[in-house]
Parts: sequence; structure tokens; C-alpha cells
Amino acid sequence: MVQKIAACLLCVALIVAGILGLGHLLRPTGDDVAIDGINAFHDLPENSLDVIVYGSSHAWRNVNVNTMYDNYGIGAYNYAGNWQHMDTTWLFFHDSLYTQKPKVALIETFHVNSNLFDTDMDGEIYYTTAIPDSPYKWEYLEMCFEGDLSRYLSYYIPLVGYHENKTNLTAESFTLSCNDVDFRDTMGFYPRDGQFVADVQDWTQAEKWVIGERSLEMLDDIVNTAHEQGIEIVFFTAPWSTEQYQYFDAMQQYADEHGCAYINMFEHMADAGISAETDFCDPHHLNIAGATKMADYLGAYLKEHYDLTDWRTVPGNLWENHS
Repeated sequence: MVQKIAACLLCVALIVAGILGLGHLLRPTGDDVAIDGINAFHDLPENSLDVIVYGSSHAWRNVNVNTMYDNYGIGAYNYAGNWQHMDTTWLFFHDSLYTQKPKVALIETFHVNSNLFDTDMDGEIYYTTAIPDSPYKWEYLEMCFEGDLSRYLSYYIPLVGYHENKTNLTAESFTLSCNDVDFRDTMGFYPRDGQFVADVQDWTQAEKWVIGERSLEMLDDIVNTAHEQGIEIVFFTAPWSTEQYQYFDAMQQYADEHGCAYINMFEHMADAGISAETDFCDPHHLNIAGATKMADYLGAYLKEHYDLTDWRTVPGNLWENHS
């Protein structure tokens, strides 16, 4: 009898291992890089950060936080990710507070009015599998899936959601991760190089868009949580070269009304020394040189307006040995 039970348990274990193994092979490998950034964040010592950067790739690729340390001694981590809409940023914000107590939250606003309600699996939803379960994560998934069991199965069992990838396997599919960025070294920043001549529009001539109710509810929740925990919020908009997502005035008004700061980097490109000719790597993102300049500008603002530790004076800190 014992042998039969053991055999059954072994069979179940092999089936589960097979499902998980096949799911890993069929996973969307493009999410490996974001997952590794999340894991690197959760490997940090608790309450070790003064500043956390949140948002889409406009934060992830555009803010070289090690520059903040080098120039101002600011201890920061870039906890952002590709394609990130407002509800995903909301999740990242709440997730970060389980292990960190930042003095300042630096929140990027490109997708401030974009949400993933009632949607199937996509890149940014899948990479949140790396975020530990919590009431906020469950609420986030309910926003995305609205109780649809098949979507939950796709989320937790990639074999269900990505079985069609069996015809698109590559060498990267058979690796633990195809990411080549050491996020512990970059402190979350995702460096991309290259050069693109950007046609940056005059933001003062942009149509004034408004922020919808669902996004406002999430912003309110983030701001209220931050204020309750003594966290200052600085919203910022990174420059790009298209005419999408024109919420400059709406964000300024929201920040003014809620005791937050707002930095529109379209307005401060020249002050930061960011060149449309040399500091972009594609229409939407800065290259390493541009991301370094933007981090320097933001770091100078943070150092001037908030009481932040100069970690350069603390031997053995998390940033001192970065490449």
C-alpha cells in the first residue's frame, strides 16, 4: 500500500514537473528581463532605499539611478518595467512597500490614463508573476481578468496560455533566463544604447488630455498611501518624439491639488542637457547618455528638496561598487 501511494505521488510530481518545465520552455522570453529586475529588487536588504523609481519603460530605460548616487549620494532603485500601464505601476508601488520604506517615490506618467481592465494575458501582466502574492496582487489580477478562470490558469501555468509558442522555440527558450543585464549592478535601470534623431514636439502646443476616473482612483490610492507612510511623491514625464499621451497640464494640476511635485522633462530638456539629436535610442527612449543626464537632473531636484542620506559617506553601501 505504501509503495502504491509513493508511486502515485511520484507520478503526480513528474506530471507537475513536466507541466512546469514545458511552461518555462513556452514562456514569453521577452519578459525574462523584467522578471529579473523584479527579482533583483526583492533580493535587496529591507528598508535599504531612499528613492524608488516607478513606471513604464519611460522610467525603466530613461533613469540611470547610479548617476544619482555618483553625483548626489542618493540611494535609489529603478523599479519600473516595459509596457507598464497605470494599474501595473499601482501594483509595483504597493509591492515595494512590503520590503522598503522610501523617502521619495519618483513616479513616471506616460501611461497614467492607460489601464489593463478585463484583458487577456500580455507581456506586462505575465511578468508580474515574479511579484509575491498579496491582497494588492490579487486585486490587480481581478482588475485584469475579472474572474475568468482560463486567464488565471494562463497566468499561473504558462503551458495553458502560451502553448502556441511550441512552433516558435529558440535557443533562449531553453535557458533559465535570456536576460543579460545585471540589475543588481544597475539597480534596476535597463540600459539601452544606440542613437536616434528624435523629432521632439513642442509640448506647449499639445492638446490637453484629461485623466479618467479609474486612473484618478489609482493615483489617489497611491498618494494617500504615500502620505500615510510619510513618503513624498514626485511625478515626472520623460520626453519622447510622438504626440501621444498628452497629460502634462492634467498631471501638473493633480500634483498641485494633492501636495505632490511634478517635473515635465519636455520643459527641462535643455536644462538637463538632453539632445534630441544624440541622446535618444528610439522614438520613445533615451540612450545611456540621455538616461544619465535625466537622472542627474532628477537627482539634483531630489537633493535640493528632500532630506536624503548621502550614501557615499557610508562604507559598504549598495551602490559603491557599481560598474
